[in-house]
Amino acid sequence: MEARNYFSVLVLVLIQGGWAGKYLYDFTQVYFVQQRSPEKHFDVMEDGDEIFYMDFNLKKEVARIPEFAHLYMQGGEAGISANIAIVKNNLKVVMNLSGGTPEPKVPPEVSVYSEDLVEWGQLNTLICFADGFYPPHITMKWRRNNEPMTDGDNITEFYIKDDFTYRRFSYLSIVPSPGDMYSCHVEHSSLQDPVTVFWDQGVPEEKSGPGTIICALGLTLGIISAVVGIILLIKERQRLQAQQHGI
Repeated sequence: MEARNYFSVLVLVLIQGGWAGKYLYDFTQVYFVQQRSPEKHFDVMEDGDEIFYMDFNLKKEVARIPEFAHLYMQGGEAGISANIAIVKNNLKVVMNLSGGTPEPKVPPEVSVYSEDLVEWGQLNTLICFADGFYPPHITMKWRRNNEPMTDGDNITEFYIKDDFTYRRFSYLSIVPSPGDMYSCHVEHSSLQDPVTVFWDQGVPEEKSGPGTIICALGLTLGIISAVVGIILLIKERQRLQAQQHGI
C-alpha cells in the first residue's frame, strides 16, 4: 500500500500595520505547528524581513541582526508557548475535519552563490538558498569535493512568503582554492530524489599591481609613438612628391 502524507501543518499569521513618518509598514507575527521537525515555530517579521525568532530551547527571542537585539515579545516565551498550544489544538481539529486530504507539496528552487567576489586564499561565505517550498521541512547540507562538511555552516529559520510557501538559507564559511568543488545537497518531501547544486566559483580577476600598470603604460606609449612616426613618415613622403612635381 502506498504511504500518503495528510494535512499536517497549521499556520497562524497576525498582521499589524503601522506608520513611521510617511512610511506604512507591515508588522507580522508568524506561528506554525506541524507533526514533523520543527514541531513549532514563531518569528516576527517586518515587510517580509525577519526581526527575531523564538528559540524554544533557550526560551528567549533571538535577533536576526544585532540592531534588533533590544526587541522582545510581551509575555516572552511563556506567552508564545501558550499561543502555540492553542494552534496545536486547532491543528488536531483541522486534521479531523480534513477527511484525509493529501498534503500539498511544492519543491524548492535551489541556488548557490558567494557573498563576496572570489579571491583565492581569502575568507568568503557561500549561501545556499532554498525558495518557495512547502511543507516547512527541509534538509540542507554542504559538500566539498563530494565529501560532507560538518564545520563552518549555519542555517536560518524558516521564512514564510506571501503565498504561504517558505524559504531558507544555509551559510558556509570557506577559503576558496583552485580545483575545490562546493555543493549544496537538498532533501525535501516534494522531491523524488535529493537535489545537488554546485557553486560556480568562476575565475577570480587578477589584481593590477604597479608592475602591470607600468607595463601597460609603456605599451600604450610605444603604440602612440609608432602611430605618430607613421603619420610623420607619410607626410614627409607627400611633401617630397609635391616638390618633385613642382620641378
